[in-house]
Amino acid sequence: MRKLTILKSLIDFVWIVTCIPAILLLLFFTVYMFIEPEVLKMVFETEDILIQTSTATVQILGLLYIVVCFVSIYCVYLFRKTISYFQKVQPFHTYVIDNYYKIGYLLIGIGISFSVLYFLAQLFLTTEFKIHIGWSPYLMLICLGLFFMVLSEVFKVAKHTKEENELTI
Repeated sequence: MRKLTILKSLIDFVWIVTCIPAILLLLFFTVYMFIEPEVLKMVFETEDILIQTSTATVQILGLLYIVVCFVSIYCVYLFRKTISYFQKVQPFHTYVIDNYYKIGYLLIGIGISFSVLYFLAQLFLTTEFKIHIGWSPYLMLICLGLFFMVLSEVFKVAKHTKEENELTI
């Protein structure tokens, strides 16, 4: 149980230090990028993106990045809630199984979305057609999402087995 306490403390620390301020900053940035489109140069790390591409295209890409970031924060929130069920000694609760599946599904979506957005940003903003095949953090997010989905299935089978064993004398 000591490891669980450490994990819960770390997740709470990440939630308080990074996620809550990130929500506020992302909300501010969502409004500010429509007021001052030049700030998007900082996000896409390109000097002359507004010359090559229309401002609306860059703002739409920025908005999509923000939406995917909010989904990432939601995944941390779900994981935080799931860990609290482990502390209550209810690891086979339906909420835990559903959250693991939901986290996996969302992480796969985040990995694919970031990959597509990165490709589109390269295509539209720098007019380069690059396909990066190899190691990327987005591939790791997809693998982590698949792991959470498998973990959900394992917990579902374990819950079913536990219920069968409780009925047996």
